[in-house]
Amino acid sequence: MKFSKLAGATLFALASVSTTQAVTLDIEITNLTQAQSFTPRLVVAHDATVDAFEVGETASTALAWLAEAGVIDDAQEPASSGENFEAVLGPVDTDNGSNTWHRFGGLVAPKATLSYPFDTMDKPYLSILSMMIPTNDAFVGLDSIMIPTEPGTYTYYLNAYDAGTELNDELNSARTDVVEAGTGNALGGYGVPGVAGGGAPTRIVDLGMGGTGVAATVMSGEVEDGTDGPVHIHRNALGDTDNAGGASDLDSTVHRWLNPVARVVITVPAS
Repeated sequence: MKFSKLAGATLFALASVSTTQAVTLDIEITNLTQAQSFTPRLVVAHDATVDAFEVGETASTALAWLAEAGVIDDAQEPASSGENFEAVLGPVDTDNGSNTWHRFGGLVAPKATLSYPFDTMDKPYLSILSMMIPTNDAFVGLDSIMIPTEPGTYTYYLNAYDAGTELNDELNSARTDVVEAGTGNALGGYGVPGVAGGGAPTRIVDLGMGGTGVAATVMSGEVEDGTDGPVHIHRNALGDTDNAGGASDLDSTVHRWLNPVARVVITVPAS
């Protein structure tokens, strides 16, 4: 089983080993950003047939669900709405042959750290994926590291990636001055999950165009549908300093980030 890569991770291992055996890891993730939260995490232990993501390749439907709305499984969004990771990987917390996976719920707030145990069920590789909010389709990912088995602590640093399934319009759902080209539908009022509410965008739709990473206004406040693929390093939240107008409704003095955006510390307990 193979699915398109979801995100990329630049990682630096403090140590590495190659022997594979069943091990319950303690996985700690720290959000290194100033103002981006991480959605519930997809954590997958898998074999070489599962490729978590491939930079330069088109994202899968499952990746689009995770990167645009933070959706991993049927508990968050029914499979009938689209192919999520549960549909791709199989039942949660089960040895599915090529993998075992779990969704660790709750947001990881900026500068916060969460940890949890994970049974790898004899799988040799580990991948971790989580949407970053507020963004259109940015996410942080750890891709197919060899699972350490020697007792000790192993540290990895992760970058932010763009799934390329949606252009980065960065516009607030309360805005009514921008409409969708062709339909005339107002931008506001959708309230789709995945980005923070209040003064930040609360809509995730395929709107926007232009190489700057925000919606390009075309003729009377209309924006064109589009995508931004393939999967690539995210070019960051552009933002501006006008909370009520302009090309973005994200504050450029708050929401911008630099890579790496997360630190993952894996602890292998002594047997």
